[in-house]
Amino acid sequence: MRHNLPDELWLDIFDMAVEDVDFFEPTLPTAFSDASWFKTLYGDWALRTAQEMANNAQRQSCATKKAIMNTCRNWRRLGYEFYYRSLFFSNPRNIQRVCALMDTTKDLGKWTRRLHITRYFASGGSSVETMQNSLVAIIRHCPKLELFIMSWPLSVSLSAVANALCIYSHQTLRVLQINIPTPSLAKLIYMLQCLPNLETVNVEFEGSPPEHIPLGAAGDLELTLPCLQHLALRGSFQDFVEQATAWHLPALKLVSLDFVNYREDFPDIIEFLTEHGQQLTFLDLNCIPPLDIAGILDLCPVLHTFTFNPDWRLGGWEHHQFPESHLVHHPHANITTIGLHHLMYAFGVGYAATYNKIDPFVSQSIRRQNDLNFAALNKRNFPRLERIRVLNSTLLSDLEKNNGPSQSCYERWERWSKQCQGIKSGWRTALELPWAPSRR
Repeated sequence: MRHNLPDELWLDIFDMAVEDVDFFEPTLPTAFSDASWFKTLYGDWALRTAQEMANNAQRQSCATKKAIMNTCRNWRRLGYEFYYRSLFFSNPRNIQRVCALMDTTKDLGKWTRRLHITRYFASGGSSVETMQNSLVAIIRHCPKLELFIMSWPLSVSLSAVANALCIYSHQTLRVLQINIPTPSLAKLIYMLQCLPNLETVNVEFEGSPPEHIPLGAAGDLELTLPCLQHLALRGSFQDFVEQATAWHLPALKLVSLDFVNYREDFPDIIEFLTEHGQQLTFLDLNCIPPLDIAGILDLCPVLHTFTFNPDWRLGGWEHHQFPESHLVHHPHANITTIGLHHLMYAFGVGYAATYNKIDPFVSQSIRRQNDLNFAALNKRNFPRLERIRVLNSTLLSDLEKNNGPSQSCYERWERWSKQCQGIKSGWRTALELPWAPSRR
């Protein structure tokens, strides 16, 4: 191949080689994003999450871009566009290096559309103030920034970073993922007010909520986010949900609520869904205390995908015609996919196997509830159901290590599989619980 090919042809070749087109989609991984099994250095199987897969893909793409730029001067000249259009940092010192380059070469940031900072271990020579100033400077140099993803916790830097995004990216930013202290809710509300074109918002609230979060004037704002389609919250977000209930979110389609281990001071999910549930197609609820599933599904008539915790004690089975929990008031006509969180006790592996020896009554009680809830995932309640997926990665890893369910719980495994196969009814639903990667 001749070295002096036209620039346009080299750019097309590089565009295919760096494989970064997916990085600019205005979406983020959900509970249903595909994970993958891989072998560790010790020969064991481990589960890699969708976010970890995305991080690895960005590292590989970055390595390809560096190789292109280090080949020759001509490729280096052409490679700048590809190298700087997606910035991925897992080392704080690299943020300072890129900041220095952008300060000296002013037009490097014109190509940047994605800025992703993942969690890292603190290293010497990088103070919080230095990091903050470098990050703000990079944002200032990127007038076309569309995706800002920061899994590194923002504490003292939140105000500076939020101001930079609101000033320099208020018209272009479509995806926002941040980790903030729970008491900083007012700053988040003001930030969202200044970013009207957001399509995806993912916020993790760090730390326990105080008794009262002072919102000031932010508590009276009724935001309008006309483009917001995906809202994902994790941690102690009770006050956020109460505020968002009054907001105008006409395009909202996907909602993910992960309460982690919080059990008290729950927001009014029913009220939130009364305002925003009519147009939802995806609802992911991951929490320990039970919620009113039947009431929730009534408020979300066009849902296609729904997740819940089958450990919940939902009741209603005592008065039900069939031995199953009361999940719906009437059949839900649109749900095709159901995801199951938790289920740690269902198959007698991992931590649950040990706890069963200590308190078998609790284990048996939870398993009984698992059976009743799973029995309700049927043709009568969900006529269009096509797929049931187990979402707990810890459970899947424990099943792999144990080579499947324990002997005492294998009957449950087979019974659930037969329910999904629907041999007698001619109805088939896929039960996705891949515990043996070596056999796939």
